[in-house]
Amino acid sequence: MFSSLVSAQNWDDWDGYESAYEPSRKGIEFALNFGVYQGHHKAANEFFSGISGEVYELSDPTANLMTIEDRLGINNVNSTVWSQVMSSIGLEAGEFEYIEYPIYSESLRLYGMRYTPGTLMGLQTLFFLNPESAFVLHIDAVSGLKSEGAWNMVTNEIVQGAGSENRRTFSIFSEEDRFQLTLGYRTAAYIVDEASWTFELGGTMLATQLKQNYVRIQNQNYQLLTAPAANGQFANPTSSLTSTGLGCYGAIGVELFFEKGGNLMLTARVSRDRVVMGTYEDNLVQGALYLTWVIPPQLGDFVRASF
Repeated sequence: MFSSLVSAQNWDDWDGYESAYEPSRKGIEFALNFGVYQGHHKAANEFFSGISGEVYELSDPTANLMTIEDRLGINNVNSTVWSQVMSSIGLEAGEFEYIEYPIYSESLRLYGMRYTPGTLMGLQTLFFLNPESAFVLHIDAVSGLKSEGAWNMVTNEIVQGAGSENRRTFSIFSEEDRFQLTLGYRTAAYIVDEASWTFELGGTMLATQLKQNYVRIQNQNYQLLTAPAANGQFANPTSSLTSTGLGCYGAIGVELFFEKGGNLMLTARVSRDRVVMGTYEDNLVQGALYLTWVIPPQLGDFVRASF
């Protein structure tokens, strides 16, 4: 009897001892991403510069990517748009010479059109194999990614009987939405008990939706994603103008652990995406910096139970 009690006690102790070494992080976790996204300026200069309509087309058969000259009707003597522009800037017939488009040289890294950082928001799903290793799925949206540049209208205006070349500078803008899905493998490296490095590698799918590309003259916007219609009017695209490309990514970050969950991660991600806009395609490097909040276990259990 005594020996059986000893055996039972030893078995109970072993259960407690063994459980202490079981992985404490395993299974599915959910997290929210909040951050900034930076697009590669080359895409804006190639597609939104105001002259790109001579090279590229839209995926919508009912609309075009027009050049600034075509949109303003500069070469059309009957253009009501060009008459309106001339009147608004005080230009007389015969004084227009040519247009200088935004400066651009890929070899010299000169970008007349530049993307401003966009806001990134998304959902992250992690499937942990053990505390260090996990498969990670990101679904991130970048809404209202904008680029901006400047172009010149060169004129030959008569000043006191002598010709003089004059440059009037105007702005050109673009706006697009991007949706990025990434699937990768994540591992971690110990720093201290409350923090660790994180590393990710995987593939990406980038969907780009064109929203606007327009020039502004005297507070009047002239849309370039359009096509001439009857009676001097212009027709807007009838489709979503969305195209998709594949790529790859890598990321490095730091994760901070809290006793009751709700971990925080700060991550820098670099991706090489196939950016597709109309007939334009290119493999470009882009970046994102985002803060991730890991949903605490109590909320995580509720989310899992809902599916």
